[in-house]
Amino acid sequence: MKKKLLLTLAFILVFGGGIWLGFYIRSQTINPQATIPNVFERILTFFVKQAEKEEDDLLYHDVGLIDFIANGSTKTKVAVEGVVDKITHEPDGDYHIIIRPQYLPLPVLVTEAIPEIKDLPLPKEGDHIKIWGITRFDEPHNWWEIHPVIGWEKL
Repeated sequence: MKKKLLLTLAFILVFGGGIWLGFYIRSQTINPQATIPNVFERILTFFVKQAEKEEDDLLYHDVGLIDFIANGSTKTKVAVEGVVDKITHEPDGDYHIIIRPQYLPLPVLVTEAIPEIKDLPLPKEGDHIKIWGITRFDEPHNWWEIHPVIGWEKL
């Protein structure tokens, strides 16, 4: 009886902790449209999400910033235009370059410049830029991002 009670309490603790963690992650996201993935979506994350099979390797496809934030892209390599809202240095060495539309405070797009790409200077906050790189869907945060950033230019 005691063993059954302990197992039940352990199950409730683990299950409840998972639910709490999901709500905590949701509350910490920058993207206000983020949702907690359901069980089926979590299972699918074990499979690689692929873009189109055939694509010109030399092109970065221009994508609207708001459309990319909301829907992502089927293209592997994209370029977006926006204003640098904020730049943060992360513990893993990456720089998060937060991009927003030119005349709106929200929504924002997280782009990540990695230290392995040498000689890539960082833009300044407030710069209107075109930034390009590889499309990724960040499962833990439930948002689309450009990671890594391959390059950018001031407009």
